[in-house]
This record gives sequence, structure tokens and C-alpha cells, in this order.
Amino acid sequence: MTEEDALSIARLRSEMIKAPPIGRWFEDLTAYLTDGLARAEDMAGFVVDVPAGHLVSAALGTIYQAPPGPTYTGRTGYVHLVLTKPGYRRQGYGRAVTACLLAWFWGQGCGLVNLTASADGERLYRSLGFEENARSMRLFGT
Repeated sequence: MTEEDALSIARLRSEMIKAPPIGRWFEDLTAYLTDGLARAEDMAGFVVDVPAGHLVSAALGTIYQAPPGPTYTGRTGYVHLVLTKPGYRRQGYGRAVTACLLAWFWGQGCGLVNLTASADGERLYRSLGFEENARSMRLFGT
């Protein structure tokens, strides 16, 4: 994924979440993707473009350092998004971009990869070896 893909990924995300690609959230997402890709040491993304020249699938993740433990370096990957246009699903594109992202995490020394699965993505993630973590919790700020 390149910086030039940032706008295409932002548009694909807006399509997937059924939110218009306008306003502050869209500008912030595009800037986040562009800026993050410029700092390639802690963010990576992988995309599939079809011959017609448009992006149909993408996976994006970042690495952060958590406190190490006796069996864990603390280097952790987080899958932020895996997107595939509806007309291109069930063709292996989501699997391909996710597998590339996982390989990148492992190559960067990550000992753990986390994600939050949507109902649509759960089957894919399980098939790649992800397991539920019943202790995981979250809190949104106001």
C-alpha cells in the first residue's frame, strides 16, 4: 500500500460503513492513512487492485510496544481494518491482504496480533488462527 492508496482506502471504508465520504471523520481518516504510511516502520497496509485500476480490498495494521512478559516480547500488532468491496468478496482477496499483513507483523518481531472482528470477518479470522479472548473489554469515551 502506498500513500496514494490512502484516499481509495478511505472511500472504501466509507462505503463499507455506509457513511458519506465527507466531513471531518473522512478528512481525519485520510490524513491518518497518509501520515501513517509515511512512517512505514509502525504501519503497513496491503491492497488488491483489479485490472480496471481500482482498489477492491485492503488490510491495514500498526505495531505498538506493550509491556513484555515472561513468554511475550510485548511487540504487538493490531489489525485496524480489512475491507473488500461487496462484489469482490469470496474470491480470496481479503484472505490475501490479511495474510500479507500477518507476515509483515511476524517479520517485524510481533509476538501477538489483535483485532476486533465484525460478523462478516469472523470466519476469515478464525480460519487464519485467531481465537476469541473472553477477557477483552472496551470503553468508548464521550
